[in-house]
Amino acid sequence: MHPQSINSTTMLAVALIGLAANLASAYFLHGSHDLNVRSAFLHVLGDTLSSVAVILAAVWIALTGQTIVDPLLGIVIAVVILVSSFSILRDALRILLQFAPKDVAVADVIAAIESVPGVSGVHNVHLWTLCSKINVLDTHVYCCEADPEVQERIKTEIRHRLETFRIGHSTLEFECRECSDARVFRELKD
Repeated sequence: MHPQSINSTTMLAVALIGLAANLASAYFLHGSHDLNVRSAFLHVLGDTLSSVAVILAAVWIALTGQTIVDPLLGIVIAVVILVSSFSILRDALRILLQFAPKDVAVADVIAAIESVPGVSGVHNVHLWTLCSKINVLDTHVYCCEADPEVQERIKTEIRHRLETFRIGHSTLEFECRECSDARVFRELKD
């Protein structure tokens, strides 16, 4: 009802300080693959864009006296932030819904396990992303080796090979004969 006049000089000074702080933060956060850090980077990027918009608005208001530019730039910033957040939301949903990692081929993981001496096959493979840096595997491994020390060496070698796929946790169930899960899956496949 009673609009206040906008002090474009103060507006410009505060926006310049904010821009400097946001650029410094963006520099340190840039380049990470961690979902939380990427999310923080996008937030800082949105703040940086806001600072630039406030600087532009302050200059425009100082030159023309037209204050409508401020809410218009605010709407543009909101749209840019909304669009840029979709990639973060998509990756977060992949983790929450326990999707397989998008950069790991399950067939390659199976091949790596089956190439370990003493392993006859793999089935019932479940691979998912626990967080942006850790993948998890749960699988049944055919291995008819009766000696527990040899089995332990095989498990160690499998886990070592899984590290190349950023699989930080694995549950390996060793079996000497086909379990019912494998038979059911094979029958469904046929």
